[in-house]
Amino acid sequence: MKEDGPLDKHFEINPNSAPQSGDDLGQMIYFVKIKVAYKVKRGNGYINNYRTMEIPTRMASIDDMNSSPEMIMKMMASLKLTGKKIHDFHVSDELDRQPLSRSFTHKESDYNK
Repeated sequence: MKEDGPLDKHFEINPNSAPQSGDDLGQMIYFVKIKVAYKVKRGNGYINNYRTMEIPTRMASIDDMNSSPEMIMKMMASLKLTGKKIHDFHVSDELDRQPLSRSFTHKESDYNK
């Protein structure tokens, strides 16, 4: 016979159980392929540039990505676009979106938009 230890009743958690309907689920994490647009200053004019990126994000839309300065700063740094010549950096199109999983630390009720 199996003897119950002092902590067996405390840790009665089934990792394969489905979440309860009343529980606050974590935010969905997506793997998104996006097209970013920016301008490079040359003389008195600008040259338009476009690049595609693939990033993991919790943002639900393009507007949320463009309204987050931290997100824009990280995308610019990953493309090595940190000089004074770069203007009007923004996400122009979303090409593909695939759900990855749910976040453990960020709950859906914490998402402002």
